[in-house]
Order: sequence, then C-alpha cells, then structure tokens
Amino acid sequence: MSDVQLNILNYALLALIYLFFARVLWAVWSEVRGPRPGVQQPQAANKRVGTPDATTPASRPAVPVATNVNRARGSRGIPSRLTVLEPRVRKGSAYPIGTEITVGRGAQCSIGVPDDTFASQLHARVIRRDGSIWLEDLGSTNGTHINGARLGAPVQLVVGDRVQIGSTIFEAQ
Repeated sequence: MSDVQLNILNYALLALIYLFFARVLWAVWSEVRGPRPGVQQPQAANKRVGTPDATTPASRPAVPVATNVNRARGSRGIPSRLTVLEPRVRKGSAYPIGTEITVGRGAQCSIGVPDDTFASQLHARVIRRDGSIWLEDLGSTNGTHINGARLGAPVQLVVGDRVQIGSTIFEAQ
C-alpha cells in the first residue's frame, strides 16, 4: 500500500474511534441523567427489544401497553419466584420473591443483569403488597414488558406471566 492509502485508513480509524467514544459518553450521560419528570419519552426510545431498529414512526410496529391486565387470577395463583428463561447463559436461575426485588444492571439491584445492555441501572421492581405480587417499571429507557405488552402502570403478577427486562426474560412461578 502507498503512504497516501495508509494515511486515509489511519484517519478513518481515528474518526471511528472518536465516534465510538462519543456514543459511549452519550449513553453514560443519558443513563446518569435519567428520565426527566413531566417529560414524555420520545416514541423512538419506546421500541421493543428484539425488534429491528426502526427510525421512522411509520415503519415502527405499534407497541401494546399493559395498564390493566384482565386475567383469571383465581386459578393461576400468586408467584413465589422469578425464573430466567432467556438468555441461555442464565436459563434456569431462580430468584425467590421477598418483600421487594429490584432488577437492573446496577450493583445495588437484587437481581443483577450486568451484561444486558438493554436494561437500565435500576430497571424495574417486584414488590409484595396486600398479599399479591406487583411489577413496576422504574422509568427505564427500553421499558418493561409483561406477556409481550409494554408496562404502563404497576401490574399484578400471576403464575405463568412472562416478564421481559432488557433482553432477559423471566417467568413468574
């Protein structure tokens, strides 16, 4: 290769490194800043995990929002643990549900998912209230999903519910 070609490749590599660091700084800043109170999250940040990246609203599928889940609660029961279904590395791991469980990438969380880049530092919590188990999103960027629908308000969990936090899928048992 000639010196001109090597210089062009050096500058291209340098530009890619700067873009990478800019993206990392943006991700850290948005995570530290957290959601602003009273400001609605943009629709692009509400996309479901695992779907193709869509940048235009017309190409983005509608995301159902779970606010009032109507299920036959009597026959399904109250869950006592969360079991990991995905990813395969942690499949089968079970976490007992106590008074309160927090899920996220942060070290302070009861259930840590440090390698899940789609999960927030403090993503969601599962709490025991009035003899039942409730799931609540804590303002995460990618949202919390229950049985495929995005969580809009705290929802009561029953045995068999599937909870997606980032790219990790739990089943209430």
